[in-house]
Amino acid sequence: MYLIDLKIRHLFWNFWMVCIQSFRKRNPRKPDEKDKSWPVGICNFELNDEVRSLDNQKIFSMSVAKVYPMLIAKAERKGRTKEEVDEVCCWLTGYTPGQIAQQLARDVSYETFFDEAPQINPNSRLIAGSVCGIRVESIEDPLMQKIRWLDKLVDELAKGRPLDKILRNEAPSAKWKCPKCGRKFRNKNQDHSCGEKPKSIDEYIENQSEEFRDDLCFLRRILREALPDAEERISWSMPTYWKGHNILHFAACKKHIGFYPGPEAVTEFATELQDYHVDKGTIRIPYGKIDSELLSKIATWCNETGNHA
Repeated sequence: MYLIDLKIRHLFWNFWMVCIQSFRKRNPRKPDEKDKSWPVGICNFELNDEVRSLDNQKIFSMSVAKVYPMLIAKAERKGRTKEEVDEVCCWLTGYTPGQIAQQLARDVSYETFFDEAPQINPNSRLIAGSVCGIRVESIEDPLMQKIRWLDKLVDELAKGRPLDKILRNEAPSAKWKCPKCGRKFRNKNQDHSCGEKPKSIDEYIENQSEEFRDDLCFLRRILREALPDAEERISWSMPTYWKGHNILHFAACKKHIGFYPGPEAVTEFATELQDYHVDKGTIRIPYGKIDSELLSKIATWCNETGNHA
């Protein structure tokens, strides 16, 4: 009886769903007054099918005065301000806030609004991303692309992006050019290896500033005595001591010598290294303050324990 009851219920449910579908086909839902309301910003909001089917010319003839308050409302709902919406619009179009107000008072269309814009910002080409599922950088029609740019900027405001990032005004930072090799770096006097990788430690030291060479040679003598069986080579563009594996490295930096015995060694000698700036497997040794006994001890420990740099 229970199975028969389930089958009856199932048949009844299927019959009811068929009736509903048939009714909907014969009586399609008519858009109510809310559906006919203004399609806010033509994007960034829920759009009904009627709006999505609008051709470009209908969009171009839309009144900016009806759209603009809704763009402001969208931003304000997310904690942004009218002034910020004005600022992104001014950045894009070249209008002043007063000129925007005049255009809204004239009830101009999108087409007129952008045609009369003093100057479209040249950095607007940097605006990228999707709005309403459309990649703004791939839009072919110039006017439609400008409209979408405005939508995208307000959308970024509503999503909390910083204003300076939205405006794409970051000037490329001036880069420092190394007088030796001609490479460019963000930081002035950036530490780097000029030209080709040195083929030997002798060549590496010779390429460094004269004021650093004595300290580098001194450190090299310490490591040679502590690691008599290790092979000297260049690895990762740094002087390296190798014995089946990299035991340790060192490198000349602007304010110190970088000594790289590995994180295990730094942990092992943590007490002795309290006066040094250390970071993971790195020990920073100030020029003129090389502790030969400590460095020899670290190098010997690395060799005897099979420590890898």
